[in-house]
Amino acid sequence: MRVDDAEPHRRDAATTRVRLLAAARELFLARGYDAVGLREVAAKAGVDVTLIRRYFGSKEALFTEATDVSESVEEIHDATDGEVGRKMIERVLAASQDVDAPLFALLRSSGDPSVVARLNAQLDQSLTRNLAKRITAENPRIRADMVAALLLGIGVQRALLKKKPMASARDGDIAAVFLEAFEAITKLPQRH
Repeated sequence: MRVDDAEPHRRDAATTRVRLLAAARELFLARGYDAVGLREVAAKAGVDVTLIRRYFGSKEALFTEATDVSESVEEIHDATDGEVGRKMIERVLAASQDVDAPLFALLRSSGDPSVVARLNAQLDQSLTRNLAKRITAENPRIRADMVAALLLGIGVQRALLKKKPMASARDGDIAAVFLEAFEAITKLPQRH
């Protein structure tokens, strides 16, 4: 008997959580919160459905964690005024390449009022509040929300709608045009 056979197989909780989150993101992105069941998420991740309750507690908690858009917020918050626009568009362009992007799963499920409230809170915390503090021009909150709208629109057109020419445009070309608009809206100088 091999030593491996003598010891029971140990489950790697961290790996299982990652697989569950990836499966949940993919399914929530494809069909939205209401159309996805826990058994389906578990099957896609290749685990027993009871592990979802063990690791996350509920479908809602799994959805919340799988669609958290606040990661890498520090990078944007710590950016100088001259870099912040570029950091934002880089994140959106990177996310639009990632079919599992949490933001797009949230948007797909945005018919649910609790999802809308959470998306608004996350956008406010991760983007608009910080940006509005930097803007000294009139109506800084409206200007920050306009930047968020541009970023969301770029992401939706590229990743969800696959709209041409946005979906096939080079990242650098999109970034250059976005930065022109960003500077005009925020009045913050950008390094090009």
